[in-house]
Amino acid sequence: MECQCIECGKAFTAYRTKGKTAKFCSRKCHGKWSSKNRVGENHPRWTGGERWKPCQHCGKLFTHKVITTFRGMKFCSKACADKGGFRYSGENHPSYKPTARRRNRGGSHHKWVNAVISRDKATCQHCGAKGVELHAHHIKPYRDYPELRFDVSNGLTLCYSCHWNLHTALNEKAVNSVDTLPAKAEGNTEPSLQGNLLEGVTTRGRAYRRWVGPCSYCGTVISKRLSDARGKPHLYCNKVCMGKHRVTMLTFQDGLRRGAETRRSKSKAVTSSKSAARESEDIV
Repeated sequence: MECQCIECGKAFTAYRTKGKTAKFCSRKCHGKWSSKNRVGENHPRWTGGERWKPCQHCGKLFTHKVITTFRGMKFCSKACADKGGFRYSGENHPSYKPTARRRNRGGSHHKWVNAVISRDKATCQHCGAKGVELHAHHIKPYRDYPELRFDVSNGLTLCYSCHWNLHTALNEKAVNSVDTLPAKAEGNTEPSLQGNLLEGVTTRGRAYRRWVGPCSYCGTVISKRLSDARGKPHLYCNKVCMGKHRVTMLTFQDGLRRGAETRRSKSKAVTSSKSAARESEDIV
């Protein structure tokens, strides 16, 4: 059946069953016609007029040309999203449970302990001991001052012995091991000299062995739990040093790779030897 394309005007042949609906000679003409005619209110999935909504951080009105993207947007820019975005910690986390038994383990308290001991360069601030089991002690009690629980200025690095002696003076049970001494601090136990992983338990959780050393990029002294440091070739004081060191390593490895490729290409090249021709004897 003969038909005429409504885009280019060219005559084309269509099947008899599609003769009443055929309008284009090719998909190319169909796309050109749609780009000119199926826009705005003429689009079959048009949802309204000009789209604008306020940013949830700065309040500025913004829009986006893609409706599916625009519907999920809450901020006008990446900067506003970083400042006003969700904080998935504590009560803001969708899976937060107030009665969870492990809600404080390995979270903010873990970061606070690392920050305090790293700030004091893994040295006991009472006796100056190094290379022993270290604890991060709250200057103002953890239970009585919830607003200062994760304030680094409220922390002090103490060895297991000084920590035990301090809490003994306060008549509290804190640093425990396996040797019970009833005469001290109402049955509190003696701190362990070995400092193995199962000892040094405190009222706020188990005190683990720690790794002390320099940041792999800037050299700042840092202290981390042994479980966080074991098996890692590089350790950093913050994410900035981690990013800079990784960029440096990638650049170095890329240079090594390029050098190896250059050496291989040179070894494959065949150099022809150029020697002087043998002088023939002159016949006189």
